[in-house]
Amino acid sequence: LNYFNGPISIISDRFYWCFFSETGEAVYEATVPDTITSWVASAFAINDETGLGVAPSTSKLTVFRPFFIRLNIPYSVKRGEKFALQVLIFNYMDTEQDVTVTLKHDDGAGFDFLQKDGTSKKPLSKDSKSKNYNMRLISVPGGGVSKAVYFPIVPTQIGEVKLSVVAQSAKAGDAVEQRLKVEPEGYRVDRNIPMIIDLSEKTAFSKEIDLQYPHDAVEGSKRARVDIIGQFGFIDGSHMHKFCKSSGDIMGPILANIDALVQMPYGCGEQNMINFVPNIVVLRYLKATKRAGAQIEAKALKYMESGYQRELTYRRDDNSFSAFGQQDKHGSTWLTAFVVRSFKQAQSFIFVDDQILQKTFAFLNAQQEQENGAFAERGEVHHKDMQGGAAEGGVPLTAYVFIAFLENGRKKHEHLQVKNDKAQHYLEQHLNEIKDDVYALAVVTYALHLAKSTKKSEALKMLEAHKIEDTDGSAHWTAKAGGEKAKDTQQYFYQPRPVDVEISSYALLTYMLNDDKEKGLPIVRWLSSQRNALGGFSSTQDTVMALQALGAYAEKAYSPTFNVSIIVKSGADNEQFEVTPENAIVLQSYEISSLDEPLQIEAKGNGVIFAQAQYSYYRVATKDDMPFYCTKDVREVHGGNRLQLDLCCNYTKPGQRSNMAVAEVSALTGYRFDGDEIGRLTDIADLQRAELDKEDTKMNLYFNPLGSTPVCLSLFSDMVYQVADQKPAQMVLFDYYDPEQQVKSSYSAKQVRSLQDACPDCWPSVEINDEGSGMTATRADASNAATITATSGVLRLGVLSLLIHFLTLTVV
Repeated sequence: LNYFNGPISIISDRFYWCFFSETGEAVYEATVPDTITSWVASAFAINDETGLGVAPSTSKLTVFRPFFIRLNIPYSVKRGEKFALQVLIFNYMDTEQDVTVTLKHDDGAGFDFLQKDGTSKKPLSKDSKSKNYNMRLISVPGGGVSKAVYFPIVPTQIGEVKLSVVAQSAKAGDAVEQRLKVEPEGYRVDRNIPMIIDLSEKTAFSKEIDLQYPHDAVEGSKRARVDIIGQFGFIDGSHMHKFCKSSGDIMGPILANIDALVQMPYGCGEQNMINFVPNIVVLRYLKATKRAGAQIEAKALKYMESGYQRELTYRRDDNSFSAFGQQDKHGSTWLTAFVVRSFKQAQSFIFVDDQILQKTFAFLNAQQEQENGAFAERGEVHHKDMQGGAAEGGVPLTAYVFIAFLENGRKKHEHLQVKNDKAQHYLEQHLNEIKDDVYALAVVTYALHLAKSTKKSEALKMLEAHKIEDTDGSAHWTAKAGGEKAKDTQQYFYQPRPVDVEISSYALLTYMLNDDKEKGLPIVRWLSSQRNALGGFSSTQDTVMALQALGAYAEKAYSPTFNVSIIVKSGADNEQFEVTPENAIVLQSYEISSLDEPLQIEAKGNGVIFAQAQYSYYRVATKDDMPFYCTKDVREVHGGNRLQLDLCCNYTKPGQRSNMAVAEVSALTGYRFDGDEIGRLTDIADLQRAELDKEDTKMNLYFNPLGSTPVCLSLFSDMVYQVADQKPAQMVLFDYYDPEQQVKSSYSAKQVRSLQDACPDCWPSVEINDEGSGMTATRADASNAATITATSGVLRLGVLSLLIHFLTLTVV
């Protein structure tokens, strides 16, 4: 009996990529992944004297099984949607096999079987251990024939549902386990409650937290977790305000989520930098505090290198950078300054071509007006606050570019000295004019401090006049007078305004230049309390500036002496954590089960650490007073096998335009967007880019700033799975630099179909009931399906080349 050894679980498209030593020969043994395919081994060698050598031929390994099965499941489904789980049976044996296919099921399976009338399938015997198994019987001819059987099911639980299928014949068998992602209906809403546990001047801490779920949260969608991040950076102090004498690692959340600080698409030249700059901040901080472990350093360098290479794809022929590279009419002065500033900082850790830096600075030089020293912006400014409203590009833009030169030492070059002096003079001249423009004032104040201007103290005094000091010992700035923003958890979206985070970050950076940790501490408190659960903020610029400011503070404030014990209580459950210098940068988490009970957090010891309670839920209703408006029309093509979604979207505020707008559109369950249509979308005015995500079930669209004139487009999706009772698919359109400005909506197919209509093969005509065992066996007359070759095994591979060998195995 050629029976299976266990369910397929090792799945990869590349399972070995490694350097070899200089011996000239290497032998590698490994278990081939459970992927039915062919593998190709290629090798090359490099040497200081002889250069590059490439192996003249490749070795091919075909992974093959004579009998195997494969599950065909969608990327995700929503709870309550009915779909047909397709199981493909492949028979490469010489003879026909009568196969029994079983989908395992128990009381906690997370799904139910469906009968032909759409109701849940009931077990035949309550006492039988086999009562929850559903079976299909099918004959599969030999010689490479494949056939399919279907199990109509409906997911009943949110989360990952395990689908375990066994196929058995008299001579062969196979088993597969796969996870089906089951989502709630509606929109996901994330909330975060950061907190500082201060035990510097007292020995105990206690706080009760009420997780404020709205009354219309989708049933079963509530989730909550407490994270203990590590130390929080403070300083010695004996001033009027009682400051902490302790230690600091406010970078904990960043270290834990360095690859996903912001939950947004990264499809343009500026957004890509969110995968680049935080790694610089992390490495600078860890090296400054002498805690740069090999694993964290390797991870940060990897993301930095990939971010650098990707950013180069947005470089234009004139050596500038723009949001969409050569697609844009002009390069962006602002983005170019942002990129070159970051590239120069990264040069301490990775290779950055100095020729690129020199040419990029040359582009920036050419954008400076000879008369007044201001920098001009010819490109599209997606960040309106940076533009400043002035025709020549504005004071904040000039300050921003000036900072790029100052931080990278370019003021020292004689041929640039005159131009930089002009920029500084321009900022000093306009200081009084921007005293009520808080954003411009914050950027200029930092620039003048970097330049050691005689006007720097005057600028800081003006900025401090706008400071908002809170009762909890925190301080921040807001761009709008009286613009305090209440944390209303009933709203769809709460994050601090990105511009407020930027302003406060520039203020903190300025204080750090003055080595004024006392005034910096209240800002650190506020910034840390505004972070999302991943350690980032709302968008790119606020996240980048805040992390740089927090990193600058953390480098100065770090001290390795502390020890804190924490107990988190939730109903009858509790969990204890210990935070010491040895685990300060390790994220410790506790999943909350009693979601309707208040959380009680108690701590004792010595030190100041950072914690957060993050929770999420789904909602179905929409938001009123929307800044964007979208019309939607769904048309069915080819009998419903293809859908055409027509969208027309515009900005609703009269006489205004948004910042860069981003739309995220989900496909209906069972459908995938047609990637071949993406090329046509970029011909639409004001639509800069379209990209697919989540196995082509999500479309990200990037727009130029939208105004009152609608931008219209059509998205096409094709049915690839049979799904009935589909829940509406979600769509969100938001302002990238002010994500609270957004509209959420949904769409549905006009024609409602039953699973019986969508999948006539789901209920074969012959059904056999075995009352004794409690099993249901159905004789399936399934249609042929596509075939695949291969099987798992053990690969023994010897490679002989020149000196240092580099081996890659890839899928053919």
